[in-house]
Amino acid sequence: MITNLQNLWKFYLMTLLITGIPRLSIAQGGVLQSYIKQGLENNQGLKQQKFLLQKNMFALKEAKTFFLPEVNFSGNYLDSRGGRKINLPIGDLLNPVYNSLNQLTNSSAFPEVKNISQTFNPNNYYDAKFRTSIPIFDAEIIYNSRIRKEEINFQQAEIDVYKRELVKDIQLGYYAYQQTLESIRILENAEILAQENLRYNQTLVKNDKAIRTAVSRAENELIGLKARLEDAKYQSVNAAAYFNFILNQPFDTKIEIPQHQQIMVDTDGTASGRREELTKLATLQDINSLSLQLAKSARLPKLSTFIDLGSQGDFLKFNNTTRYYLFGVTLTWQVFAANRTFYKAQQAEYQIKATVEQINQVEQQLQLQAETAMNKLSSAKQIYEASKSQTVLSEQYYQDQRKLYREGQLLYLELLDAQNRLISDQLQQSISYLNVQNRAVELERARASYPLSN
Repeated sequence: MITNLQNLWKFYLMTLLITGIPRLSIAQGGVLQSYIKQGLENNQGLKQQKFLLQKNMFALKEAKTFFLPEVNFSGNYLDSRGGRKINLPIGDLLNPVYNSLNQLTNSSAFPEVKNISQTFNPNNYYDAKFRTSIPIFDAEIIYNSRIRKEEINFQQAEIDVYKRELVKDIQLGYYAYQQTLESIRILENAEILAQENLRYNQTLVKNDKAIRTAVSRAENELIGLKARLEDAKYQSVNAAAYFNFILNQPFDTKIEIPQHQQIMVDTDGTASGRREELTKLATLQDINSLSLQLAKSARLPKLSTFIDLGSQGDFLKFNNTTRYYLFGVTLTWQVFAANRTFYKAQQAEYQIKATVEQINQVEQQLQLQAETAMNKLSSAKQIYEASKSQTVLSEQYYQDQRKLYREGQLLYLELLDAQNRLISDQLQQSISYLNVQNRAVELERARASYPLSN
């Protein structure tokens, strides 16, 4: 019986040694790329950024319409009673003359007329017209249109920044989920060994080869591993839900993980691209320059022309006498505004200077970020290599301790210590491998080397 258990023990030990080494599956050119593509198409935050881009494009179209003629219809009707009046003594002036004429002609051809009292406010009066206006020269319209165009470029750079962050988050989420699966696998193997340890110790106790304490300790160890395994499974569910959230798909969607594919990401020679953050700031600098010209343009005259086609007269009367047209040219030139234009121009100039300093600062920050990311990746690789060596030593140590325990030269607690050290080193190797992938992704982000298509 003891011999059979020893053979079974060797079988599980070999299973642990073979499968216990972390083998995270990194599908850089396949599954992961398809997930990145899916995220770029479906992510809600990216959709919001694209809607803002569409908004800015329509803002540019709106700005261009100010160069075109504008036609407006306006109409008003006036009816009044009372108010100021003007008395016209027409009767007092004309009646004596009419009387004289009637006497001379011995007729009544010239009747008397009354004095008139006319109010100032119009009564039963309407005025309806179409006004067509065309700007001939307005510098503010020109610069506003150019600013809207630069805002489109700014928003496009904002989208590219968001895309790069999204690609980074998708990769990190994918690797994190893989690491949780690796942790589950390691703990499942450890649970198998713990169960076999329990059965082996129970057999020893039955045959009076060991005391009950070994069985109790093995039972406690198994309970602890089961608790850790359950926690690892919960973490895996949460990691999958977060990854699916980024892709804007149901949280319980199955994530495809290729098997037997291990690709270490080596970005030492990855070419650097231009960071979109600098593109944003360069565009912002152009906007500030145009804002300065816009502020100065307030000093320039504005010239426009208009023509009115309408009708005015007593209400409901429309004929040749009521119709009219009115053509005119309007010139507006700001003569005095208490230096308001100058102050606006000064604000724009200092904003330009602040943006220049911001660009210089961001350039240094991005260079530092890339250098730091490179150093972190190099350090992570060294730690990973060290963790692999440590895992090999732990495996050898566990085999030696197991052999001594089988020969009765070692306490069970010492064997458990070797087993826990092996499990800990395997988990640490898995974590250090994940750290290498994360650092590689951060370096890729810092160098803006991932190819984006607009």
